[in-house]
Amino acid sequence: MQRMSVGQEASLSFEELLETSRLSKSYLTLDEENSLMKKIILVWGLPGPQASSVATALVGNPLFNVRGIFNKECPEVARFQEMGVQAEVVEISDKGPIPIMKLKNVFRDVYGVFIVTNDIEPLLAMRREMEVGVKLAEMCERHKIKHVIYSAVDFVFRITGNRCSRYDGKGEIEYQMKGMGLPLTVLKLPLSYDYLVNTLIPTRQGSDYVFTGIVDSKLDFDVMNYSDIGPVVKLAFERPNIFIGKTIGLTVDRIDINKFVQQIREVFKETKLTWRYEQLSWKEYQRDKKNNRELATLLDFHCNYAPLRDVRTMQALNPNVQTFSEYISANQKRLTKLFKLVITT
Repeated sequence: MQRMSVGQEASLSFEELLETSRLSKSYLTLDEENSLMKKIILVWGLPGPQASSVATALVGNPLFNVRGIFNKECPEVARFQEMGVQAEVVEISDKGPIPIMKLKNVFRDVYGVFIVTNDIEPLLAMRREMEVGVKLAEMCERHKIKHVIYSAVDFVFRITGNRCSRYDGKGEIEYQMKGMGLPLTVLKLPLSYDYLVNTLIPTRQGSDYVFTGIVDSKLDFDVMNYSDIGPVVKLAFERPNIFIGKTIGLTVDRIDINKFVQQIREVFKETKLTWRYEQLSWKEYQRDKKNNRELATLLDFHCNYAPLRDVRTMQALNPNVQTFSEYISANQKRLTKLFKLVITT
């Protein structure tokens, strides 16, 4: 079983990325750059970590105004308004019609769009997520958006033949966008730190905390903090002639189960607990009541099929990324609660 090379995944070379990150001047045309009117960037997906990172990175940029789209009323709306974001709420439930008139309104006078679709909050099934994503693509086409940046993941079914609705819906949206001929930049992200710790939760067995491993795999994968993509998207909007038509695979760290346990043990060493992991087969893992077939498919994909990412790519575009070890240290209180750790001294 062989992973695809990074060259098959990313069409923008490391050398181009490094040169792009060093350039201080944008690649917008002179007319666009000298215009008295700032370009409006629509950020779809607030208050999620990716969209929040993008909106925060763009606020205060002399070239752009930010129009942030929330899927429901929440306290973060006021916080982003205070930051200078023009906040709009477009509620889309898992049932009922998509609010077309509302979409037309928020897409008015927009130059560029960042889109991340979500199948979890609100709870959208794969088909519904695809409906929303394709409708957003159609809005981009209708309003002649100059630059569309879509945060995607790999199309698991097309690569492995196994269904993974959490990913495949986004993969289909990407194909639709490319078929429309949109001025598109695609970001391909690995697993997030948040997903990793929320998935690999240990169980307490006596004085031990046990993580369940999988014997049929090395169980190692690329990971990153999704909150680190803001500076990347900012660069892409500033330099459209470099980024449009490109796909970029991002990663920050590479984690296997041993490194995962070791770094958590290092942070929680004062608990004086034993950390270890047990190995199951894929079939046993799928039958585990705490897991399901799609989760096993997703982890199998990231361990055995996912394209290799070059860490230098992310470092070139955003040198201030958070490593997994730094993430664990910064989230120690939350992880203590999540893992239900019993603190002993």
